[in-house]
Amino acid sequence: MDFKDTQLPSEFYARFKVFHELMSFKIREILLVSSPYDAFLMEEDGRLASKIINEYRGLNLSQPPRVTRTSSAYEALEYLNEKKFDMIITTPHLDGMDPFSLGMEVKKLKSGLPVILLAQSMRSIYPLPEDKEHREGIDKIFIWSGTSDFLLALVKNAEDRLNVGFDTQKAMVRVLILVEDSPLYYSSFLPLIYKEVVKQTQAVLETGLNEEHRLLTMRARPKILLATTYEEAMELYQKFHSFLFGIISD
Repeated sequence: MDFKDTQLPSEFYARFKVFHELMSFKIREILLVSSPYDAFLMEEDGRLASKIINEYRGLNLSQPPRVTRTSSAYEALEYLNEKKFDMIITTPHLDGMDPFSLGMEVKKLKSGLPVILLAQSMRSIYPLPEDKEHREGIDKIFIWSGTSDFLLALVKNAEDRLNVGFDTQKAMVRVLILVEDSPLYYSSFLPLIYKEVVKQTQAVLETGLNEEHRLLTMRARPKILLATTYEEAMELYQKFHSFLFGIISD
């Protein structure tokens, strides 16, 4: 047997070694802090966890996250001391404190933990706190649409933020920047963009790959970063311009 032929299997698997190191930060556990009323509205649209699971399965993505819910902000902080969570989703009306104060308390305990404010409408999040530092406890504000692809986009966008620095340097993963200041609009745009990017990435994967290698290769899909101000967009551009795939802006 030719020597080169004996090396083919190792060379083939070596190609996928780099993918094992990508997307090292995954959203596995979500803590949902919501009032009974907001929780009821979400349940009316269908169970949150079930929607996430069904969307992950429909797109043949890796393991979906689990959701733990509480209605008390103070209980949420106790949960953080007892268990590891990868993301906090909070609604505007909580028992004990406002969501921005909760976000600040979460950042004191876990500074890098993504905290998302999920509202039923634009009206329910205004007026925002006048103190800009008080608003820093919330990473992004989203408007609930009730669709499963919205939940997928919310989770994947947080993962992209956490992984973009390492993944671009390690495997030259491309970056797509969405610039939009309206929570209502980017809550609509992001699900469409993510679903299209995932589908197109899957369409160009090699047909000979098995399921494990397809999932690994999906980790190299373009990262989608959301900027809600011009300054934030320029900061992202200057940091990742060498890997920039495109910019979508209003």
